[in-house]
Amino acid sequence: MVAPQPNADAVEIQVTEAAAALVQALGVWYEGLRDPKDNVNANVMCAGLYMTEFLAAHFPLEPEHYKTRSQVKTAGGRQAQKLLKQHGEQRKFTSEGGRTSRATLDHAQALADLLNAQGAEAGLNEFTELERTALAALLQAWFVARIREDYFGRRRIEAEINPDNPVRTAVAALIEAGRLRGGNTAGAIAQHLVGAKLTMRFPGEEVNVESYTTADVQTGRAGDYQIGDTAIHVTMSPGEKVFLERCADNLSHGYRPRVLVPQDRVAAALQLAENYGMSDRVAIQSIEDFVGTNIEEIGGFSKNGVRDRLRELLTGYNARIDQAEADRSLKIQLPENL
Repeated sequence: MVAPQPNADAVEIQVTEAAAALVQALGVWYEGLRDPKDNVNANVMCAGLYMTEFLAAHFPLEPEHYKTRSQVKTAGGRQAQKLLKQHGEQRKFTSEGGRTSRATLDHAQALADLLNAQGAEAGLNEFTELERTALAALLQAWFVARIREDYFGRRRIEAEINPDNPVRTAVAALIEAGRLRGGNTAGAIAQHLVGAKLTMRFPGEEVNVESYTTADVQTGRAGDYQIGDTAIHVTMSPGEKVFLERCADNLSHGYRPRVLVPQDRVAAALQLAENYGMSDRVAIQSIEDFVGTNIEEIGGFSKNGVRDRLRELLTGYNARIDQAEADRSLKIQLPENL
């Protein structure tokens, strides 16, 4: 006699209900580890990633499943990054992944106790391996959401900013910090720094504020920014599209195109403009100089004036991030010397 197969909908409901019960318990545990400044240590988050991964393979969780003599099995930056990537999170997390901290193992042991106790109540002993794997994925996704909120969402862009140096060096340092973080970070920083500078330089103009990923055609603008008859394009990597599509369209409609690129891409942009027969019709400038020179001018070329305007630039930039970007980690940490 063939045993009856469980109803798929019933199994899904069972997994979902167990996940809800466990997430409630995990939430109480997690929130109890916040420090007086409302932060949660990354070791807590790392332990959550690892222990939910182990849960997919074992229940109840025994010490031999998740620990070595002194640390959590597999713990490290590469493993943490791998697990985050499985949930679509590409940003760089802590390089150590909690491997060198005894606290990570302590948190893992506490999580094992919690998952074992609450899991037994939720009926995990009766789960098949497939059901437990699905449950573990839901719990791991919950920890990934905490990492996005409490790690990436609270981390700001940091760079060495000295108001006594030319402002272009501060802009260059911020772009480089974005490159090191990876993804679209550098491009977003460049675009919003340009927007903040234009707002300061042209207080009577309505300078648009949109997400970095918003295309010009979606807004009807001639470029990333449009001031007077000039269409401004901010790009980290100039190529055929910006010249043969955007700039060519600008010229056909009577706009004066200006392409802003990082200093190390200026030569390439100039060569492309020449190749496409646009060298005399498209202005090309480094982002560092476009922003930095104006801030120096607005500051009256005085030490105190430049410091004040640089602070205004970064404050304006952060306000743009608050308004346009879901990712608050794009905000810049203002240094104490400002």
